[in-house]
Amino acid sequence: ELARAKAKTEDLVDAVYRAARDAKIAATPPPPAPKRDKRSKAGEVALWHLSDWQGAKKTTSYDSQVMVRRVNEFVDTATEITEIQRAHHPVRSCHILLGGDMVEGLFNFPTQPFEVDATLFDQWTSVSDLIEAIVRRALGIYDEVTVVGEWGNHGRIGSKRDAVPRADNVDRMCYETARRALQGEKRLTWLGGAEDVQRVEIGNYRALLLHGDETGRNGYVGQATFLSYLNRLKAGAYGWAFRDAYTGHYHTHDERAMSDGVGAWYQTGSTESGNRYARDS
Repeated sequence: ELARAKAKTEDLVDAVYRAARDAKIAATPPPPAPKRDKRSKAGEVALWHLSDWQGAKKTTSYDSQVMVRRVNEFVDTATEITEIQRAHHPVRSCHILLGGDMVEGLFNFPTQPFEVDATLFDQWTSVSDLIEAIVRRALGIYDEVTVVGEWGNHGRIGSKRDAVPRADNVDRMCYETARRALQGEKRLTWLGGAEDVQRVEIGNYRALLLHGDETGRNGYVGQATFLSYLNRLKAGAYGWAFRDAYTGHYHTHDERAMSDGVGAWYQTGSTESGNRYARDS
């Protein structure tokens, strides 16, 4: 009798979760697909690389509201560039690379809890909502959208000495929350996982998506050293042939040639500003 009663309670709890999810999906109608491009001309794929939002970081010029505004400005600019390209050829699909450190976190340095405008719970909810919002906007611009999620060091839970698996990361939780909210979208593909290096495949094009903290004792090395690390991966250490690599982490925008003379390391900056630690170091 106890087992039957417990099973009934679990069914009720599951029903509540399903109802809450269905209500959220029903309250947010799917974005309309863009007007079909019937041209037979060869098309091009848009690639958005978004990284290091540092969601809830509080500085003299940055907070959660500024983050939302700047991320949407990024989408505005990407849309404008897409329309410029479409004047010449079709751009029907988009790959969105989420590069990690989307949240600021609370466990990276001692003063961090005093330099945020939201707790870890609110960071999770607000950043998840923002990721969902920009993917919805992309679905209104392109016929097909693929998301690849890579997690960063700021999403770490606990200190490095705590017995918490590295992949238990708040960035990944944000990605999964947004993915579930959009799981009914048939034009959307969502990739990513527990590995700290993600693979990007667009036709015959192959690239790696990393956060940028994959090497070095504390997850930070000089750019020349990190480029050497990428060259070793490309020379066979990773075991998967690729052309380019995309990272965030350094909070700078840069492009550096790789040693094979073909590929490049692309760095994308952060939406954050006014961080004196980042400026000085």
